[in-house]
Amino acid sequence: MWFVFAILAALIWGLNYAASGRVLSRGLSPSGLFLMDISFGLLVVGAITIATGKVGRIVDEVRGLGPDLLWLGVAMVSSTAAGVLIFMAIEGKNATVASLIEISYPMFVAVFAWVLFRETQMNVSTLIGAALIISGVVVVWSGNR
Repeated sequence: MWFVFAILAALIWGLNYAASGRVLSRGLSPSGLFLMDISFGLLVVGAITIATGKVGRIVDEVRGLGPDLLWLGVAMVSSTAAGVLIFMAIEGKNATVASLIEISYPMFVAVFAWVLFRETQMNVSTLIGAALIISGVVVVWSGNR
């Protein structure tokens, strides 16, 4: 099922980038778009959390993180920064080119997983995929400088 979720996420991200490119090219600022994104997300996920009775659990879940509470902060800050930066990239070039460069993030997931947590998530097929991603980023960047 994880593969279906991943493909659906990719499909929805594609729609998001295309729609974002459209509204950014029409004058909406990256910060304005991001603010509306997170506000809408807060409303939807907040309503789901309330409706399912899981509000009280969140505090317990955060408390349960213990020393990993720092990583929650890192995740929140980096998610916000990445969201704003991708909208700035889309505004500065276009959604297609920005997304084709941004798609290199899986390589950085592997690097950070190793550097920060000593987790090895690489095998031959992921190394080949990473090499193809790097090659693709170089091709896209050199053709769109």
